[in-house]
Amino acid sequence: MTTNFTSDIVTSLPEHMLSEILKHAASNSIADFINVMLCCKAFDRASNYENVSMEKVSLVPWHRCEKGFQKRCKAANNAEALYRKGMINCFSRRKSESGLRYLKKATEKGHVEAVYTYGIILICLDGELRKQGLRVLLSLHLPKPNQGNSRMIASCRSKTEKFLRCMWVHVALTGPKGICCNCDCDIEEKPNHSTPSECQAWDASNDVSHCCDYCFWDREANLFCSLLRKYLIN
Repeated sequence: MTTNFTSDIVTSLPEHMLSEILKHAASNSIADFINVMLCCKAFDRASNYENVSMEKVSLVPWHRCEKGFQKRCKAANNAEALYRKGMINCFSRRKSESGLRYLKKATEKGHVEAVYTYGIILICLDGELRKQGLRVLLSLHLPKPNQGNSRMIASCRSKTEKFLRCMWVHVALTGPKGICCNCDCDIEEKPNHSTPSECQAWDASNDVSHCCDYCFWDREANLFCSLLRKYLIN
């Protein structure tokens, strides 16, 4: 009687509300998500892998349950799943073209860390791709360089390092060649003349008060490349 009554309540709820319940269930644990989804057909129909949280899934999943869940999320164009696939393909599996496609898809869905990584990779490729990369990074609408590093950049750096620690890094990037500009950025900080040392703190907040957008992101790209070399497996 109780089971039927509960089932009637569930089936009476609109699908968007059931989908929201599933989304929060996944943010607690993958097991909770699967159990809720299996408890009745209404939840199964409302399952939305595109927007479900992947917070409790390892960045590089090892368990079958997590692998299956992440695969379904990727198939549904879940932005976080696309970002993770792009990172692994670019820096671990040596599938740069495929990795860039996944990062681009995640970027188009507004995934902040994907925008950050995709933009920096393009900047490192120089030429027209460098200009495209800068446009991608400017879409983050970060504070101007004279306002210092924002929390968003700190968050992107933190997640990048956490991700790289979890996987086998087999691919490094060459930092961008600096361009000659008229900003008052300290010449020692320009990638054209100096590359940040390996021991330079990833979260360092050196003075960038007079950097233009190009110099600011060149410097950030060089920090990103230094981090890659730190975890690179020869």
